[in-house]
Amino acid sequence: MPTEIEATYRTATPMFCAGARPENAELRLPSFKGVLRFWWRAAAWSRMRGDLKRIRAEEDTLFGSTTTGQSLLSMRLDMTSTPPTIPKGQVLTVPHVPGSVPTGGGGSTRGRRGSRTGGGTVGEGACYLGYGVMEAFASRNTGKKAGQLMRACLRAPVDFTVRMRLRDPAVDRLESLEDALVCLGTLGGMGAKSRKGYGSLVIRSLLVDGEERWQIPETLTELYGSLLGRQPQPERQTDGLPAYTALSAEARHVLVATEREQTMELLDHVGRELMRYRSWGHNGKLLGQRSERNFPDDHDLMKGDGRGRHPRRVVFGLPHNYGSGRDKQVRPAGNLDRRASPLFIHVHECGDSPVGVLSFLPARFLPKGTDISVGRDRVRQAREAELYQPIHEFLNRLLDPRERKEPFTEVVEVP
Repeated sequence: MPTEIEATYRTATPMFCAGARPENAELRLPSFKGVLRFWWRAAAWSRMRGDLKRIRAEEDTLFGSTTTGQSLLSMRLDMTSTPPTIPKGQVLTVPHVPGSVPTGGGGSTRGRRGSRTGGGTVGEGACYLGYGVMEAFASRNTGKKAGQLMRACLRAPVDFTVRMRLRDPAVDRLESLEDALVCLGTLGGMGAKSRKGYGSLVIRSLLVDGEERWQIPETLTELYGSLLGRQPQPERQTDGLPAYTALSAEARHVLVATEREQTMELLDHVGRELMRYRSWGHNGKLLGQRSERNFPDDHDLMKGDGRGRHPRRVVFGLPHNYGSGRDKQVRPAGNLDRRASPLFIHVHECGDSPVGVLSFLPARFLPKGTDISVGRDRVRQAREAELYQPIHEFLNRLLDPRERKEPFTEVVEVP
């Protein structure tokens, strides 16, 4: 008999998801199926001990392919209400909490209980993480505002349920699907900028033939325990980096929390911390303070003429441009046009407070033999052991209260 599965999710942050008409934001089943396959594949690496042939065959069988034919899994997506859309051109704001008085302009006030009340434009850190789907900075010349949307999005929260029927539910197959549904709802999201915290999906319920398989974590500690229980078991772990982005023994997960009650305010804090670490600033300033300038070698490299290496910050994703001219552009050489960041930001709702989950999923950065174009030069990629150091340094910075600058109240790493 087929197995009936129901997974209920809630969007924690605005979602930039669309179909054939990108100007119309919509929650789409094909998009959900795509990210579910991604997280199934991510969890399969350790489950199947890095056997690429076996992983590919099982994925094709479960989700369908031109070789294996129809999927064993049928899906239907149901929404409890019509998702509210924020149109292109509007400025993204932090939702206002009823009964509080917003400050207006850019920012929020603290309520009497020490929580943020919302009601203002999203902060600079949230704009920074949304670069490409919203304006990161205001411009007097163009009249654009910080946080102004370059494409429509769905305002959070949106609740929806995906109902699935699995034919031939072998035990391993069902467990792998459950793992993917939970990984998506605790580590991932959907739509553009989902690796930067937008479109974060929070799993609320997981039913298998009517039996509940997921307990909603109410605190950071409970979420920590849930993630700890989902880590690859030592007997299933393989040595070395995965061939693709996957959960492995090399992965790291860091949880952060603040006193804020708004998910977008937490995302803003994460973005501000990343800005301080990565960005050079303007005229020595960043976020109204003296910039840290942690990567002077990258800055000097791109300002000079000789390019015998690539910037260290390529690890956060390619292309990575330092200006509009070709000589200021950094990207994969050859036929590749991009490499997504291996650092995932997910915003989870635990009780009344959000928790940020930062997941570092290292893998082979580029296919073997692929160079990196730095301006007009081609340089060899650094070894991954060296390449990934900036991300390790950023996560270690979050864990060290003497180094981090944002007001995180709890920061823990899942071993």
